[in-house]
Amino acid sequence: MAASAPPALLVGLGDSIPAASNCDECASFVDLFGEHLSTGGDGTAVEVTNLGVGGWTSTDLLDALTDGRPEAALTSVADVVTVTIGANDFYAVLDTYLDGECGGDDGLGCFADSLPALEDTLTAVLDRISELTEGRSTVLVTGYWNVFPDGDVARQLYGPQFVGDSAVLTGRADDVIAAVARDRGAIYVDLLTAFKGPAGDVDPTALLTDDGDHPNQIGHRRIADALESALTPSDPARAH
Repeated sequence: MAASAPPALLVGLGDSIPAASNCDECASFVDLFGEHLSTGGDGTAVEVTNLGVGGWTSTDLLDALTDGRPEAALTSVADVVTVTIGANDFYAVLDTYLDGECGGDDGLGCFADSLPALEDTLTAVLDRISELTEGRSTVLVTGYWNVFPDGDVARQLYGPQFVGDSAVLTGRADDVIAAVARDRGAIYVDLLTAFKGPAGDVDPTALLTDDGDHPNQIGHRRIADALESALTPSDPARAH
């Protein structure tokens, strides 16, 4: 009798979104995506290791991928890697914005330095993942529907100006994340469209927990579906 194939390994890296923060008893999108991969290919089981950590910035993730860290060791043997990182990079200057001191022609000047910094660090993260896996893993990098709270919570706490400004900033952040992902041979997964529609004008409240910042179970399923849809029919990840 032939031996069973070893399970493929899916590793989820990133911040509080893959960590399923503030979503009690939620199945993270990382686990749900693993279920997609297990049932959508040749029947080979997919083992999931979710390394998402609430509050992590892109620098935190890069540091975690240094030699000797468990995150680096687990990533090195991954067949599929998801990366969701960058939103927390903008929180350091959020109070400056909320105090009305952000500056710039569009009132978002205080975030200007965060965008190229994210580009540099995310590039280093993806290069490091490629180094660890010797380029053999499928890497999927998500954007965000919003780098800050959204929906009813954001409107009630901060008002419509904040909602509009955060949408603009998120678009810029997503552009950076998408460009880096594609430049480094990763698959970019558009969560803005998944949560807010092609025009970006759908209210995402029904997909968020009561903090307005993290996805609820429906939101996590939406992310998992977006990841699955981003894979091409010939992608090696579909064979798992």
